[in-house]
Amino acid sequence: MSTIELEKIAPTVNFAVRQTAEAGENWGVRVIPDCQIMNVITGCAELYINNQTYTIGPGECVYYGSDCQSYLKATEKTDFYSIHFSWQHDSPEPVHPGLGIRFFNSWPPQGVSNNPVLVCGTASQLLMPTLFEVPGLEAIWTRMVKEYKGEQPGYTMALRALMIQAITVMYRHMLEGSLSANANHKIEPAIQAMQLQPDYNWSVAELAALCGYHPIHFSKLFKEEAGLTPKHFIIRERIKRAKQALLLREKMESLSIRLGFKSIHYFSHQFKEVTGLTPSQFRMLGQTKKTINDKKQE
Repeated sequence: MSTIELEKIAPTVNFAVRQTAEAGENWGVRVIPDCQIMNVITGCAELYINNQTYTIGPGECVYYGSDCQSYLKATEKTDFYSIHFSWQHDSPEPVHPGLGIRFFNSWPPQGVSNNPVLVCGTASQLLMPTLFEVPGLEAIWTRMVKEYKGEQPGYTMALRALMIQAITVMYRHMLEGSLSANANHKIEPAIQAMQLQPDYNWSVAELAALCGYHPIHFSKLFKEEAGLTPKHFIIRERIKRAKQALLLREKMESLSIRLGFKSIHYFSHQFKEVTGLTPSQFRMLGQTKKTINDKKQE
């Protein structure tokens, strides 16, 4: 399973169109060379992939990549957006997916989809869903189609910027839904406990008891819902507080002890694992930004 770090992505939009398909029109059993999002506006379509059938109604989207065969069909007259893109590419120049599509005569479509895990900073990791509904995407797709067709100077960078915006909107909406709809009624007691007392050395058994689950079942459920193990969740909560304390010039020795880390070495290691910076580098960067902002206000 691949991981997409959203803060490092440089997507390329390879194809963007709004079109209408008649009932029964299909796009074969095929493998595409990039990734596709289909957003139905009116009508209804079906995607068969990974031994499952997904019905796509108005306002809903499907996502799939190049990892396995798929079969997409309009079950009635359907108006939709079709966006082909790559998550990461050096050049923003579109590469039309048509020449790279492979078609198959066999049924059912073969293969297992490998949707990526999306990661953004210290927020929860989220598995990119196959079927989803996110408000606000149609406006972005409309601008994207206009840029793709118009090919005005700088349109490739405009397409990249719009794709980043769309991905950000999707991630935020999914993250909010993940933490509120799922976690609230299943693992919320454990999450609240760790957020309120991140310095306490919580055991899995204690957290599981708060939620009324057996420790083994709780660990599996927590990973599914939060995208992290309880251990890594509480480390990230500690790092959030460490960032604030470092910018307030608290000494690292006392900070690591206060937040429940075994040693300053372990604290430094975990801090860099999460942020990509050592505590000293983070503090120095924060002070530099503050100095720049102070000068701007003078």
